[in-house]
Amino acid sequence: MKALFINGSPRKNGNTAKLLKSTMDGVHAAGCDVELINLYDPNLNYKGCMSCFACKIRNGKKGICSFKDDLLPILEKAVYADVLVCGSPNYCSYPTANLRAFMERFIFPAVNYSDYSHPIILKNKVSATIYTMNCPNEEMYKRIDYDILLGRNSESMAMFGPTEILCSYDTYQFNDYSRYDADSFDETHKTHVRDTQFQKDMQTAYDMGQRLAEKATQL
Repeated sequence: MKALFINGSPRKNGNTAKLLKSTMDGVHAAGCDVELINLYDPNLNYKGCMSCFACKIRNGKKGICSFKDDLLPILEKAVYADVLVCGSPNYCSYPTANLRAFMERFIFPAVNYSDYSHPIILKNKVSATIYTMNCPNEEMYKRIDYDILLGRNSESMAMFGPTEILCSYDTYQFNDYSRYDADSFDETHKTHVRDTQFQKDMQTAYDMGQRLAEKATQL
């Protein structure tokens, strides 16, 4: 089995990347081949959906974006993966622009304009989305509608098979809080969360990876 991990964060070693890598370790331990893609790699040049409608042409190639740029080979890997895990920090209540661009071009070709109830799926898969954020807890997450704004984005992955969401709250953001105008955050508290709750989130991510691999064998 093949598992693809998509890092939608500009940082290759930040909170999102760490959780993705922990999930990847869990999937790999369960026997899957794994690969990690960093969407902010400076060598990647791509855009979101170009509305070319090539994926909707009668008798044309269906189920996969055909716009030729650096994202195309990554989309091909995603379409045929057994496990797909995407990760992103929360930017202004949404995933990063780079992950949104990936999601547009991954999901739209599967949307069937002739029969919405039967998406065009070339390969079923299990998936998960990981979000990291300053939002302090699940209660606030729901109060400010992140469960809708972020949740809806992830629920669209369910057309390909079982999907999960993992949220890591109150994450440690800066290496040195004293350098930034961020007085609403208590660095001592943030450090405590990083050293306690975030470590639990890492284990949750690993366990999710093993669970995703097990589910993939049942498709």
